[in-house]
Amino acid sequence: MNWKRLQPNKKGNPLEWDYQPPKINGGKQTIDDMSLISGMYGDYEVTKTGNLVGIIEVSGINLDLLNDREQEDVFEDYGAFLMQTLGEGVDDSLQSLEPTIPVNMTAYLNGLKKRYLALQKEQPAQQFKIQLLASYIDHFTQVQESKNMTTKQHLLIVKVPIKDKSMTSLKLAVTHLEEKLDQVKRDLENALTDFDLTAKTLTSQEVQAILKNLINFKG
Repeated sequence: MNWKRLQPNKKGNPLEWDYQPPKINGGKQTIDDMSLISGMYGDYEVTKTGNLVGIIEVSGINLDLLNDREQEDVFEDYGAFLMQTLGEGVDDSLQSLEPTIPVNMTAYLNGLKKRYLALQKEQPAQQFKIQLLASYIDHFTQVQESKNMTTKQHLLIVKVPIKDKSMTSLKLAVTHLEEKLDQVKRDLENALTDFDLTAKTLTSQEVQAILKNLINFKG
């Protein structure tokens, strides 16, 4: 990320954060005008209000497969995680987000393609199977490209403050954020260890894909 040319704020200090989000003006602003994101630094977002933001993706738990007692255990364990993470004395904020996203079928399609190529090479006489696999590949490619099949993505957004607009403060915030992200992932996985839950920090490419999907995942 390249810092924009610093201009003195009302106090005369160009390093202080003084951005105030504008009011929405009937949709006349651009996306950049309405967005709080200033840019990306590594895998993290830098906001115009002076925060560094990281995103954790959490695997889902299918509550429909659990009985009433098991469902209660999930909510109790998650509540304990929230109390531990957001308890007294914790300055960093944590936000939960569940956007609707297109189903990513790339891994499944790659598996079908490998089977298709192997069958063509090893059993070329099996034309029915080869054509059937080809039809599957064509069908699911169309499904993925149409983006009509969607799912819920489970995200935890973690932010830490950046003291000022200096690179020293930014790098220090990165260290604090990475420590916080690691701690949140450990706490979450430990709290829900009975349900095989996993958590991972998203890369810059994955974060940008989420931002695009939030605006319009069919665009």
